[in-house]
Amino acid sequence: MNTVFLRRPALRRAARACLVTVGLLAASAAAAQDYPTRPLTLLVPFTAGGATDVLARTVAEGLSKELKQPIVVENVPGAGGSVGQSRAARSTADGYTLLLGNVGTLAANASLYRNLPYDVLKDFTAVASVGDAPQVLSVRSDFPASTLDEFAAYAKANASTMNFGTAGVGSGSFLGGVLLNAALGTKVPPVHYRGAAQATADVMAGHIDYTIESSSTAVSSIASKKIKGLAVLGDKRVGVLPDVPAAGETAYSGLRYDIWNMVLVPKGVPTEIVDKLNGALNRVLADAGMRERYAQMGLTVPEAGHRSTKGSAQLLADEVARWRKLLAEAGVKPEGS
Repeated sequence: MNTVFLRRPALRRAARACLVTVGLLAASAAAAQDYPTRPLTLLVPFTAGGATDVLARTVAEGLSKELKQPIVVENVPGAGGSVGQSRAARSTADGYTLLLGNVGTLAANASLYRNLPYDVLKDFTAVASVGDAPQVLSVRSDFPASTLDEFAAYAKANASTMNFGTAGVGSGSFLGGVLLNAALGTKVPPVHYRGAAQATADVMAGHIDYTIESSSTAVSSIASKKIKGLAVLGDKRVGVLPDVPAAGETAYSGLRYDIWNMVLVPKGVPTEIVDKLNGALNRVLADAGMRERYAQMGLTVPEAGHRSTKGSAQLLADEVARWRKLLAEAGVKPEGS
């Protein structure tokens, strides 16, 4: 057996290294225990007024009460959400910068952009899925169809002269349009806007034919009478839009599309802080008042598995793979192809 003898200077250096490591671990644990000690920022990669922004502000309000610190919601739109997500990925991994992303910005963008400055699976830590939003096919008020079946027949005959509005490539409205085209066998082209609110406004003005919008924003747009809600893209109606039929009631009963929304932090945030955020978010979502607000907005609280750190991470990984396949089958090529 070989015996290694360290000289006293080497022993002193090793001891100092151990003390430094122990000190850093103790400091990290203390910081996590005290967290948060100052206001947090929640980045939203879309313009104000859209469905993601409305959800972000609702969640931020509840989370602020739980953490006993203000939470500033900051809108950073652009490039289908990738501008805001790039900023989140570059932020300090201390738990004071959060990101609210959705199926489009997180899962689909991984296939829609070739040179993203971040890897959504490697550069972020999923905290919890915080809201699922059924999507609605909303058309201009004078559109010559009153049901999804009539819409399908019209679109098949007139796709080349139609268009639909999106909040940008990779946005939920864009993905909904892609899925609708695939389901109907049509090729209606998209018109891209900086945000969902602008797309909806142009449907109301009659400049474009339709958009796929969240049930949370469809409530007000349909109530304005400037938009017709033709179908909830799911197997059943939603309580906030009782008069809008579900796709499950039509010849396209298999057409299902809702948007999940998730809170993440940059990779490297201490596990103790991630767990503290997850616990706080789950308490927010368990609150009866919050669930009532969700119902009023047409949102549903995600299943328990998707609200855990492990489950939300798995959801993200599964959806990146799922949308890569769906977009490839739809012939949607990455930007710059």
